[in-house]
Amino acid sequence: RDKVLVGFVDDLEETVHRIMKFQGWKFDEDETKQMNQEDCIKDLASEEGGSNVNPYEYEVPKRGTQAHALISWQTQFDGKLYAYARELFDIQTKEWGTKERKKALKKEKKKKGH
Repeated sequence: RDKVLVGFVDDLEETVHRIMKFQGWKFDEDETKQMNQEDCIKDLASEEGGSNVNPYEYEVPKRGTQAHALISWQTQFDGKLYAYARELFDIQTKEWGTKERKKALKKEKKKKGH
């Protein structure tokens, strides 16, 4: 719980900022270079062609088939692990998250509290 920094490809922009903070990395002081670096991260994180795009089409096995049963069995703990990682990601927001994410998390917790 305390020995790992959690990040997600589907939340890549926030993850990169957390890694930078964790490692003590900073954007370039030159404003133009800094904008280019920030744009690079946004491009990598975009859904239209970023790093988390699968260009190959495949058929998802239908429920009730043997293929679906095998995949379900093999991935039965993946959902639980993902949920736990998301929980850690939220916990780590306090220390490593961006200001925007910290505000959003506070707002979300406030809503749940009322």
